[in-house]
Order: sequence, then structure tokens, then C-alpha cells
Amino acid sequence: DEDALPIWNTATQAKMMSEIFNAMKVFLGFVAAVTLMLGGIGVMNIMLVAVRSRTREIGVRKAFGATSANIMAMFFFQTLLIALGSGLVGYAGALGLCALINRLPLPDFFAGMIVSPWTGLIALGFLLLVALAAAFYPSHGAASLDPVEALRFEE
Repeated sequence: DEDALPIWNTATQAKMMSEIFNAMKVFLGFVAAVTLMLGGIGVMNIMLVAVRSRTREIGVRKAFGATSANIMAMFFFQTLLIALGSGLVGYAGALGLCALINRLPLPDFFAGMIVSPWTGLIALGFLLLVALAAAFYPSHGAASLDPVEALRFEE
């Protein structure tokens, strides 16, 4: 009778802890994916504003012979700089937060906040991928502007 004679089984405890940590990984991965998608929407809005405010400049560039690929490359490069800068600031902030937590008095069974460089690189890669995907629509719109109409544009 298991109720009459309780036995502490460490294998059962370890399995339960593993399931809890796996569920947390899935949940936090979902939160990260949603956050990246919302960040992508923010990048797309910033790029749409940049295209609108630089419409005359785009017209001048196209009038002087810039191709649609040049215009798209210009906006993709701008997006990469924004995403890379924000990603590096976020990674540095995460490293700093982990270092602060590791300075606190921690329980014996807690190893501290271990930062994996591979996790940071994967997250940065996904960030850049989402940013480039979000920049496609605004840069395509900028590249398809008619030079004459772009030069006549007034804000």
C-alpha cells in the first residue's frame, strides 16, 4: 500500500523537475516568438515612416540613376543596423542582468544564471531574420516609387 508506506523516489522527482523545465522552455520560447513578431511590426512601422520621410530623397536617387535594387539595399542595410544595434544592446542587458542575479546569495541547488553564447547568437539571428522580413514591404514600396511622383511629394 503506497499510502501506508510513502517512499521518496528521487527518479520520480527528477522526472517531474525535467517536465517542469521543459514546459517552461516551451512557454518562454512562445513568448520570445510573439515578442519577435511584435518587434517586427515595430521595425516595419519605423521603416514605413522612414520611406515616407525620405520620399523626395528616393526620387532624387532614382532620377540620378539608382536602381530599385539600390533603393531596396539601402533600406535593408538601415534595417540591419537598427536590428543589430538593438539586438546587441538587448544581449548586453541580459548579460548584465544575469551577472547581477549571480551576485545575489543563491540557494545551494541553484547554479546561477548561465549565459550560453549560442543562445545569444541564435536569438540575434532570429531577430535579424524577422527584421529583414519586416523591412521587405517598406523597401519594396520605396523601390517601386516613380521618380517624378517622388520628387513632387510634399509632406
